[in-house]
Amino acid sequence: MKTLKGRVLISEPFIQDPTFERSVILMTDHNEDGSVGFVLNQKSDHLISHLIPDLSHIDLPVFVGGPVELDGLHCIHSYPDIDDSVFLKKDLFWSGDFGQIIEGLKSGYYDPSRFKFFMGYSGWASNQLESEIDEKSWIIGDIPTKIIFNHEMMDKDLWKYAIQLKGGKDALLANSPANPLLN
Repeated sequence: MKTLKGRVLISEPFIQDPTFERSVILMTDHNEDGSVGFVLNQKSDHLISHLIPDLSHIDLPVFVGGPVELDGLHCIHSYPDIDDSVFLKKDLFWSGDFGQIIEGLKSGYYDPSRFKFFMGYSGWASNQLESEIDEKSWIIGDIPTKIIFNHEMMDKDLWKYAIQLKGGKDALLANSPANPLLN
């Protein structure tokens, strides 16, 4: 099994699950036991300053990482020095010592623009994701780290960008209507 860690899943344009409609999911874990990822393009109504009082000066949006454990807070970042971080790819890490993250952000040691926070995550049981990929629910791709941390890119624009970046016949899907029956 080739790992998908650090890559993205791009939903096919007509996926039936509204949770993942036009989503781009950063994969943070993928092995024989299952898979974990975070939806990069579904902003919640929350700011990190509302959820963590110590970060009241930081107005970063919090994203809905997926439908699993929505009461959990997770992050990705670009700091290799954060203890217990998981390397995903060049300049991209998952999780780490949350106390260290909060203190670093609070003190100004860490740049908030190099973080993305999530409520909940997307998870798959063993072989579940492989089945969904075989069914063509997901297109596997890559996007630059700077785009992952671009908090200004609107939700559906990230999906369109990711699928166009994939190129080839997949890029043609970027202009698909949300509902082909209304076309």
